[in-house]
Amino acid sequence: MITPVGVPTLRDYGRMLVRGWALILAATVLSVAAAWIADSVVAEKYTATSRVFLTSPGPSSPRAAMEGNRSSLVRVESYVGLATSEQVLRRTIVDVGLPVSPDDLKADLLVVSTPGSALIDISATQDDPTRARDVANSVALNLIQLAEEIDLGANGPVSEVTLIDAAAVPAPPSTVSSALVLGGAMGATVAAVLVVGAGVRRDSIVSRRQVTDLLAEERVAEKLDYTGGASR
Repeated sequence: MITPVGVPTLRDYGRMLVRGWALILAATVLSVAAAWIADSVVAEKYTATSRVFLTSPGPSSPRAAMEGNRSSLVRVESYVGLATSEQVLRRTIVDVGLPVSPDDLKADLLVVSTPGSALIDISATQDDPTRARDVANSVALNLIQLAEEIDLGANGPVSEVTLIDAAAVPAPPSTVSSALVLGGAMGATVAAVLVVGAGVRRDSIVSRRQVTDLLAEERVAEKLDYTGGASR
């Protein structure tokens, strides 16, 4: 396919980018600086997650096991709410030594149940990775203790909460170098698009070849006008 006369080619776009190198460089430097400032000002957040499992103790017969499993699924949402109760939060604050209120700690917690199962994930987000791990594990252990204290039937605990996955120290969410590279790439890309867009919008001549093409197009138009009557 032949490119229409007067339409910029890849070489023309390249010339536009070369002519706008100063703007592209300035935008890249500013974007890197902005990414560095943002990474320095905004504190990194770390999230650690512990997991508990809810069971209903009872006879080991198949029917009893099925009933116990059904009972655990029904009660799991109640334990999700219990994990962020004031009792659990206050005990966690004392255990970890947090200088926060129960409401503040609750805002840093995410407790969710796995659909169709009796698993509960407890995620804690903190500025310090070790503290995030300690909070997630403390909430899980205090939930287990509180369940043993209040969920008692005539023949013992109605439900049991078991810690199956203890939280580990989370890895840093990102590195400074990756943020700087991403910021610089975005700045350079946006600046390049603006430079090319401005060049196309101005419809300016950026190379000698475009002058030749325009003159050739004009000669063809004059020739068609001159022979137009005979061609009809």
